[in-house]
Amino acid sequence: MRDFPELTAADIHRIEARAHQLRAEYMRDLISALGRKIATLSRKTAMLFHRRRSMNSHPHSLTH
Repeated sequence: MRDFPELTAADIHRIEARAHQLRAEYMRDLISALGRKIATLSRKTAMLFHRRRSMNSHPHSLTH
């Protein structure tokens, strides 16, 4: 068996506060990455529609 140091109430509170901080940082980073991904997909989708519209309005397009 190992001997573990006894934790005081203050030690436990510090550990809990640090765990809370780490969870908050993780969620912040996760939401930020998700926001960047959504923005990238939105731009790609917009460019796809922009290209189609500009291709169809071109005088030498195959649809005319």
